[in-house]
Amino acid sequence: MSIEAVSWALNDAPDVPPQCLAVLIGLANHAGADGRGAYPSQERLALYARKSVRSVQRDLTELSRRGLIRRGDQRHVAFMPPDRRPVVWDLALKRRREHPASPHPSAEPRPGRPHQLAEPASGRHDDATIDRDADRGDAHDRSGRRTRRNDTTSTSCKPSFNHQQPTSARTTTSRRAGASCGRHRGCPAHNCGPCRAERLGGTR
Repeated sequence: MSIEAVSWALNDAPDVPPQCLAVLIGLANHAGADGRGAYPSQERLALYARKSVRSVQRDLTELSRRGLIRRGDQRHVAFMPPDRRPVVWDLALKRRREHPASPHPSAEPRPGRPHQLAEPASGRHDDATIDRDADRGDAHDRSGRRTRRNDTTSTSCKPSFNHQQPTSARTTTSRRAGASCGRHRGCPAHNCGPCRAERLGGTR
């Protein structure tokens, strides 16, 4: 077996008919490193190519006509009986086909995951994301406020550290706690005894 001859038959042999390739590889399997001295029987070539002996004979004739093989030194089979001697073939290893120019390495596909699409420059979410946000009962904006759908007011979720009472509450408390009666000094306005007595006397 010659790796050089098999490699030539697979890669570099020019103008090989597709139907003859198996027979050519079979001959290369029995040739020397220089492609000479291949003498497998036609029955063995038929076994290699999964063909009949008659088809192998036609393939040998076609390969010889194209100059890919030629009859070699028949003395290699002189030790065999004359009625069982196969034909010795030499392969034309010097004949080589021209290979097309290989593409640039950057043009070939690279293994691995495909590149992900870049996010739009506008920063907008896709339609599915917008629909999901619209279907939710409430959403949070960037300031941390929770807004409800179809509401114009917003309520902050952040805790407030301002414990001051409203103005109206402070005024009412101050009146109740520190204001005095306008008619009777020293009496609180909300609990003035003389005023209360006058009101009770007036009701009698």
